[in-house]
Amino acid sequence: QGVEPGPMDSRVLECRRLRAPGDVARVLQLRAGEAVVLIRRLLSFEGQPTVLDEIWLPGAQFRGLTAERLSAYTGPLYGLFEEEFGTRMLRATERVKAVAADEATAQALSVPRGEPLLLVERVTLTYEDRPVEMRRGHYVTRRHHYLNELG
Repeated sequence: QGVEPGPMDSRVLECRRLRAPGDVARVLQLRAGEAVVLIRRLLSFEGQPTVLDEIWLPGAQFRGLTAERLSAYTGPLYGLFEEEFGTRMLRATERVKAVAADEATAQALSVPRGEPLLLVERVTLTYEDRPVEMRRGHYVTRRHHYLNELG
């Protein structure tokens, strides 16, 4: 039986522009080395780190996105993308698999290295099935289930 999570806290760990790594460029249908925005954020429920997200966005579409803008926005991330960047997220595909926490992920999530986690890889599409987001989320499932309601 799943339990509804208590208060959620979202903390932006990093937001920066860089050249797209090959795998990200392929998924987002960009040229190799084209600009992307990388967001790393930590979601905590009831004070417990629960999700470490790595979000990749096309740089040209999200020019001006900063950690300050992300932190100042109080609504859902997709609301910010639509309101401030004119990008509507219409549908997503996700792949889920079990992984063991590596050192950096374990440290960010305050779990032991090797802790079983769910890795959720999402590609979000906008109009004409154009990919506008690639997301990798590492989920701690000790206290919570992964629930997906997309659309």
